[in-house]
Amino acid sequence: MASEDGLLFCVPDFPTKVFSSLNELRSEEKLCDVTLVVKDRSLVSHRVVLAAASPYFNAMFTGDMLESRLQKVTLHGIEFAALEELINFCYTGRTEIHVENVQSLMCASSLLQLSNVKQACVEFLHRALHPANCLGIRSFADTFCCGDLVQAADVFALKNFSEVSQSEEFQALAPDEVVALISSEELNVRAEEEVFEAVMFWLKKDLDERRDFLSELLKHVRLPLVRPQFLCDRIATEDLVRNSLACRDLIDEAKDFLLLPERRSKLQSSRTKPRKCSEAAGLIYAIGGLNSSGEALCSVETFDMLSCQWSPTSPMNTLRTRVGVAVLDNRLYALGGFDGHKRLSTVEFYNPVLDKWIPAAPMNTRRSALGAATVNGKIYVVGGYDGHISLSTMECYSATANSWSFLAPMSTLRSAAGVTELNGKLFVIGGHNGLSIFSSVEVYDPQTDKWGPGASLLMRRCRVGVATLNSCIYVCGGYDGSSFLNTVECYDPQTQQWSFVAPMNTRRSRVAVVALGNCLYAIGGYDGLTNLNTVECFDPRANRWSFVSPMCKHQGGVGAGVLPRGPFV
Repeated sequence: MASEDGLLFCVPDFPTKVFSSLNELRSEEKLCDVTLVVKDRSLVSHRVVLAAASPYFNAMFTGDMLESRLQKVTLHGIEFAALEELINFCYTGRTEIHVENVQSLMCASSLLQLSNVKQACVEFLHRALHPANCLGIRSFADTFCCGDLVQAADVFALKNFSEVSQSEEFQALAPDEVVALISSEELNVRAEEEVFEAVMFWLKKDLDERRDFLSELLKHVRLPLVRPQFLCDRIATEDLVRNSLACRDLIDEAKDFLLLPERRSKLQSSRTKPRKCSEAAGLIYAIGGLNSSGEALCSVETFDMLSCQWSPTSPMNTLRTRVGVAVLDNRLYALGGFDGHKRLSTVEFYNPVLDKWIPAAPMNTRRSALGAATVNGKIYVVGGYDGHISLSTMECYSATANSWSFLAPMSTLRSAAGVTELNGKLFVIGGHNGLSIFSSVEVYDPQTDKWGPGASLLMRRCRVGVATLNSCIYVCGGYDGSSFLNTVECYDPQTQQWSFVAPMNTRRSRVAVVALGNCLYAIGGYDGLTNLNTVECFDPRANRWSFVSPMCKHQGGVGAGVLPRGPFV
């Protein structure tokens, strides 16, 4: 620090110029005091520069090692081109990483303890992950104890298993490595048939050496979840399977599960449970809503996260917009709504096994703009509008009895509120009563049949989209009485407080929101001018919204729910 009558003089680029001059001296072989040798090639350098840049050379030249007294130092376990590149880095702080040199640079930077170069190589390999190379990168990263890269390669391989299982690297795996992949709950496959085909692809690469591993591998294929036709026509007719008693036992187990549904509760095992891969966990169903003319629809379409595409499926029996949606026992329920003429009390559910919509008992009250959620095996519908006033009443549906019953009403009339379940309780969020728009929240405890207040939103809003993700509640978009909103609030039950997260790219009221694959999806809505068919996805880890494929058959006002990918047993 300069004194009051002194002057602090500083040349900002002085260190850079000094190192540049040192590099010129090195290139001219002036004042160099060490020669590094790799096999029959060598380069000269300055000990002080190497010791300052590399802990490896620092220990070598400043300690009591023999190399500290030698003019020529021979290095082993390193490629000369990589050494040359890293010595240049010691002088310039720059190096170029590309596909051809990344592995040799990572080996060399590990040896020389140039951690910043090693980390740059790790990041390069992370970006370079591909179905054809991810298993090799994983093995390489494991050799150099790069845990983050190992984990990233594992996640990539599981997520892209369909393509990875067709690669040469997959065929080169050891048996225990194949088991580690195909036994994972996070294995991302459209159907278990893909896992069986991957096992056979690996096995037949070296049949003489690998045939004895078939029964062990087949234990990790969830045969009870394959299609019956595939089990009988493809798996059971495979000679390698037919010639193995252990494999035939697994076939019999799968047949019992598929053919004796009344015994499935007694036939449970790890092979009878669908995998939990977040990327392939289910399909999003968008139901009802409006067409481009603003007319109510009965059409339904599904969004597949694997293909990122929407596809039409069986339509409902009734036109419905502003419809409530809930999922119970792998069935998608459409509750009430508006058919363009009147508010509805009717209910129907989609059975994915039959690919058919089936009527269920109607609610006791006509409701559109209602909220719905499933808690502890029952469907709860709350509030809404009956064509005359907003409602405070709540009904509960028992699928076993196929009947509705009234429970304790809310303290406030609420239409167009958001409803979701969190920790076994029902949260009713925002909404309006025809005169006022609310920021208030009510919480229902099914154990006591009582309502209590919850933490209020940061801003009032109705016509919101609500979903629970990772034990937090997200409230998206809506309308505050003067503006259509793109803002998003998140409720943390630990702090019992709301906070803003990244806003959506589009203003959306009457938006449907669902959680799937550790992400939120905001589907359709109305931006104040236009009914929307666009869809956005929110990644809470990145705190970012991005557009995905738009709906094909809807122009906003849809209800939405998620069904698992199946099979449905």
